[in-house]
Amino acid sequence: MIVDQRQADASLRGVVRSFAERQAQLGVDAVTSPLPARPDQFIEFYLQDRYRLSHDDRAASFAPEVVIVGPQSYRRTRLILSGSIHVFTIRFEPAGFHALFGTPMTALVNEGIAISDVIGPAGTDLRDAVMMACNFDERVGAAERWLRSKLDRLSPVDPVAFSAAALQRAGGRLSVRSLARGAELSDRQFTRRFERQVGLTPKLFARTVRLNAVLDAKVRSPCATWTELVHDAGYADQAHFVRDCRALAGGPPASFFAEWARGR
Repeated sequence: MIVDQRQADASLRGVVRSFAERQAQLGVDAVTSPLPARPDQFIEFYLQDRYRLSHDDRAASFAPEVVIVGPQSYRRTRLILSGSIHVFTIRFEPAGFHALFGTPMTALVNEGIAISDVIGPAGTDLRDAVMMACNFDERVGAAERWLRSKLDRLSPVDPVAFSAAALQRAGGRLSVRSLARGAELSDRQFTRRFERQVGLTPKLFARTVRLNAVLDAKVRSPCATWTELVHDAGYADQAHFVRDCRALAGGPPASFFAEWARGR
C-alpha cells in the first residue's frame, strides 16, 4: 500500500484528527482481512474500486461510494480487497463527529452507512468536492474547507470530549473513575454521556484503544515479541492481552495478526 497522511489544520483540532490516502494495485486476486474491535470513526471515499465487506460471515456486498464508519465493538467485518484501491479517509477525534453533526454515536456502532443517510444532502457537497480534486493535497484542502464551513454548528465543548481524547492519547491507560471525577460527573452520568458522544462505553473504548495500539506496534516492529509489545501497552500480563484479543478480535494474537496484516 502507498499511504499519504496529514494531521488536520489547527482550526479543526479537537474535531478532526487526520486525513489519509491509500493506494494499491491488487488485480483480480482478492485480499481478505478481518477487522478487530476499534475506536475509530471516519468518513471514507472510494476513488476507484470499492471494498467488499462481509459482516458476521454473511455474503459480501460493496461498500457505499462514500461511507461513514462508526466504532466497532467486536470483530464483525471482513474486508475483501481487489482491483485498483484508492481510498481517501477523514478520521475524527473520539467525540468529533458527534460534536460536528450531533449524531448519537451509538447509532453508528458496528455500522458503515452511506454519508447521505447520516448527514443528508450536505454529504453530497463533500463527496463532490473530494471526488473532483486532483490529488491528495487538493482533497485535503477541499475536505478542510467543507468541514470549516460546518464549525458554526459545533456543539459546546463538553468535558467528556476532552476525557475521550485524553484516554486515547494515553493508550487507554487512564482510570474511568478519575476521568468522571475530572468531568464533575458521577460514573453513571459520565458513562452515559461518553457512550452518546463516542459510541462505546469508556471501558470498552479503552480496551479497543489498547488492543489496536499493540497491533499497530507489531506492524511497526515485526521483530518485537508479543511480550514486549504487551508490556509497553500497559497490559498486566500477556494472558490479559490474549483474552482481550480473543474477545475483541475473535482469535489468538498470532493467527489474527497474520490475517489482519494482509490488508494493511
